[in-house]
Amino acid sequence: MPITRRELIEAFGSACDVGSAGVFVGAGLSSAAGLPGWEKLLEVPRAASDIPLMKDDLPLMAEYILLEPMYSRARLEQHILDETLAAGVDATDSHRSLARLGVDQVWTTNYDPFIERADPTALVISNDVRLIGTARKTIIKMHGSIDPCGPEPGWADPPVITRSDFETYEDKHRRLWALLRASYLSKTLLFLGFSFADANIEILQRLARRHGTAARDRHITVLKKPDGSYPDDLRRHTLKVRDLEMSGVRVHEVSEYEDLPLLLTELVRRTRPPRLFVSGSETGDTYGRQCEEMARALADRVDWEICSLGGHAGWGTTRELARIRRAEGTYDPSRLVFHSRRKEGPPPVEMDERIGTSVFDDLEREPLVRSLLDESRAVLVLGGGTRTAEEIAWATEFGLGVVPLGASGGTAHEYWEQHRADPPDLGGRQTDRATWDRLGADVDVAARAAAQLLAQAMYAPEARIIS
Repeated sequence: MPITRRELIEAFGSACDVGSAGVFVGAGLSSAAGLPGWEKLLEVPRAASDIPLMKDDLPLMAEYILLEPMYSRARLEQHILDETLAAGVDATDSHRSLARLGVDQVWTTNYDPFIERADPTALVISNDVRLIGTARKTIIKMHGSIDPCGPEPGWADPPVITRSDFETYEDKHRRLWALLRASYLSKTLLFLGFSFADANIEILQRLARRHGTAARDRHITVLKKPDGSYPDDLRRHTLKVRDLEMSGVRVHEVSEYEDLPLLLTELVRRTRPPRLFVSGSETGDTYGRQCEEMARALADRVDWEICSLGGHAGWGTTRELARIRRAEGTYDPSRLVFHSRRKEGPPPVEMDERIGTSVFDDLEREPLVRSLLDESRAVLVLGGGTRTAEEIAWATEFGLGVVPLGASGGTAHEYWEQHRADPPDLGGRQTDRATWDRLGADVDVAARAAAQLLAQAMYAPEARIIS
């Protein structure tokens, strides 16, 4: 039975939490960027060599192309290089999200340089596995790599193309295959951008059959499901999914590769630290009580970091949290963090108590807030005006869950009201409309609803309160 998006996010996120996650990228990310697939790449050589179309075994079709005199190995490699470069496309949001995932290994069979372009600080290797571990993240290109730099772009490493290339790969790349096998046995690998029409799916199937018992239910693959126009294709897909699941690989199905950007955005959020950003400013005489009620509703979430710029919302909520936790013996100053931006004059709120941790950042407001949002999972909004609306827009851009305390008025109320008919998804799940509606109720009820939705947006396990 294929797993849901929520189950995938939680399983992979948990592996990232303990530093045992990796990603294996297939052709789907390149196809979504606009690069031609294998069938398209081989179309001209196939026709010129009078080779029948072999959709079920494209590497064998490439093998037969080289049996004919029209294309030498060098000419076929040059053709693939030219067609790839002629597409004129570049790294996508999916590649950039991949770069932000908290993993130390990214495996790929793709030739294109998009993954390394999106993550220029990563180490890129293809054969010399001795370099593994010398950088924060390593991109391992198994089947060749295009180097687009220099006066004439060319192959940094020769490509794997034919059936013979596939069948002799383990013998010719023993160290690299041993490293992949070790990662398969010790990590949780997420296979992205694969379909059963992709010849490289063989790698996953081979690993699953050989090591299924030792790595059962640890790995996850995202597979494109056939559109159903050919019943036999759909039946073959169903059988192959069951085959993978019997070997211990969980499967999540997508209808199009275009579904991957949203999934990757949610994975980035889930793998961020459990940090909640508090946004907003004072609106009305009861604002202090609203902060206090919100703090009471969040008091037991001692595993979350609460961060803000120390404005009215952040200071009022955090000060009450500190008071409650001190009384209950759960106070940890490292979990209550205030960031100060570069500016002149006093802070917007006089911090007349020593609580939490103050961090002085030499940044202007926008880059500071953006950097904090990028390293957070969700945003709580209380009241607020124009600047708060800006912060909501930035948070949405980053894919954070935004929870407004509608009862606090201002921008929070406006955002809540705008989404009453169709609340945004939070934490990879649909938001309950009745709970969203309660955000505008009496402040104590609204605060409890906000805490419940924040738990969802923070990817916290349901009904799990740490005390």
